[in-house]
Amino acid sequence: LLSPGKILVAVNRHIEHELACAEAYGVGAEIQTFSLPDMLATDYADALAAMAERVKRLEGPIGVHGPFIDTAHASTDPEIVRVCRMRYLAALELAQTLQARYVLFHSQYNTMLKLETYPDMYHEASLRFWPEILGAAQERGLCIYIENMFDENPAPMRRLADAMDSPRFKLCLDLAHSQIYSDRGIAEWIAVYGKHLAHVHMNDTRGTYDDHLGLGQGSLDIRSAIKTLESSGLPITYALETNTNTQTSLEFLGISKRH
Repeated sequence: LLSPGKILVAVNRHIEHELACAEAYGVGAEIQTFSLPDMLATDYADALAAMAERVKRLEGPIGVHGPFIDTAHASTDPEIVRVCRMRYLAALELAQTLQARYVLFHSQYNTMLKLETYPDMYHEASLRFWPEILGAAQERGLCIYIENMFDENPAPMRRLADAMDSPRFKLCLDLAHSQIYSDRGIAEWIAVYGKHLAHVHMNDTRGTYDDHLGLGQGSLDIRSAIKTLESSGLPITYALETNTNTQTSLEFLGISKRH
């Protein structure tokens, strides 16, 4: 279904298992370990140095998932924005240490705010926030990817990517999130994101919760989604967020062990 050069394994809480899968199957890794508050609140210098050495053994691309818990960059509270900025800039430094290609952040679009003015408020706040972060990413040779989380509609992120208008500011489509939090089909998300779509998060879900199941273990039509994504002709990469089901998910994609 996909070539190994397009695939990354998300490395989160099952670090050794996920890194071992990435190495054995000749794919890359999206390091998510340093996105979590329990890690960010510690001195993680030694863990980062060890990870930087470990990922050198991988054949595929390296990416980093940035902090996402309570990082509301579009907040009207300047202290919240300050902390968000601090966390995001630290993620860029971390990514540079890991020789990553990109850092991924959540959109943090608040669908619970049923205000007619919210879409414009979010958009304007984002345009105040992201240029500095993007500039810092460019200095480090990094791209920024924005992932849908609670988003119900792909249009606000398309609007933001259009306005940022940078080859280093792209969008990530999380297939499961798009079906859990939205009533729009995957094909519509792909079409609306259009040329800005650069990365995809893949796992399966039973349809209600963010289960992070292995591919083919839930209700998503993964094969159809991949067919639509690949027919776009875009240079998309794919990260497997499948935890202990990573090996079976790689095999679902037709990837064979190399080591």
